[in-house]
Amino acid sequence: MKIRHVLMVLAAMVGCVQVAVAQDEGLSQRIQTLKQGVLDLNRDLTLLEEELLYPSSQAAFFLSVDVGTPIRLVDVNLTLNGQHVGYHFYTDAEFDALTKGGIQRLYTGNIQSGRNVLEATITGYDPRGKDYQKTTSYTFDKGPGRKLIELRVVDDLDAMQHRFEFREWDE
Repeated sequence: MKIRHVLMVLAAMVGCVQVAVAQDEGLSQRIQTLKQGVLDLNRDLTLLEEELLYPSSQAAFFLSVDVGTPIRLVDVNLTLNGQHVGYHFYTDAEFDALTKGGIQRLYTGNIQSGRNVLEATITGYDPRGKDYQKTTSYTFDKGPGRKLIELRVVDDLDAMQHRFEFREWDE
């Protein structure tokens, strides 16, 4: 009995809406605009849900050195947008692996979209055995998808030092 009553009320409401729409063509246009707004909102909410469930804001930072380099890395400190995100102390075996073409992952995590600043401070010994500490920074833009950045420590044998190079990949 209650279901029949609800159906009768709904039928009366639909009839009233149809009469109102026929009387006011502007209302029809407003309904279409509202309908499009609801569809756009639904699309935005779906995209937001996907981004929250499956973040594409991931980034990974790697370190490599020239093969056979005469320098010796001791450690590396990594800062992203002013926050410390990683530190690694190199054993002899790890550094040997790097000088034979290895690459080390320093950090993997989610980062904000837009402009970001990566800063690396490297401590080591130059080819003459003298201690050094160098800091380099790199500004990059993070868009959709994963961002992979390699910090390469490259020999500059003329200056008996090294320099830093950055290489980016987007996925």
